[in-house]
Amino acid sequence: MGNDGSGGGSLYVKVMTDEQLEILRTQIAVYGAICEQLVQLHKSYAEQHDLAGVGLANPCSDPSVTSAHKITARQRWTPTPLQLHILECIFEQGTGTPSKQKIKELAAELSQHGQISEANVHNWLQNRRARSKRKQQNDAHTNAEQEVETDAKSPIEKKMEPEKFFQPRQCSGPGADQGD
Repeated sequence: MGNDGSGGGSLYVKVMTDEQLEILRTQIAVYGAICEQLVQLHKSYAEQHDLAGVGLANPCSDPSVTSAHKITARQRWTPTPLQLHILECIFEQGTGTPSKQKIKELAAELSQHGQISEANVHNWLQNRRARSKRKQQNDAHTNAEQEVETDAKSPIEKKMEPEKFFQPRQCSGPGADQGD
């Protein structure tokens, strides 16, 4: 017979009181209502921007999507190969951080090759600079380690170096003409 008196052999442990469980259910219901309100708010915001001529690539702005659709994550921007090429060329010019006006112009140019926002351009350049800086630091660190490794040879390694191992003796002074 189990500890709960049911005779089923399983142990049942109550971790929440009925009152706590009811409070949790209420909180979950409130959270669901808030989420639904946020989805509706986002839809109306997206529709306003679509009417203004700014297209938002978001499933909520699509009228075919029903209200039952839940947003699980924000949409990520994926650059086209041509956009990447143009962004890399801009980065390689090494002019530093472009002004807001220049970013706006770049975004307008890049939008001809696919969807992109000014924030995408700014973030891509910022991330690219960080990757470049990190790579330079890693390369410098690797080179420094290699230099340390070549300078830190053991006495046995130094003895085994060919130029020292087969170094001819130079004799000078008295008895230099004598053989060994």
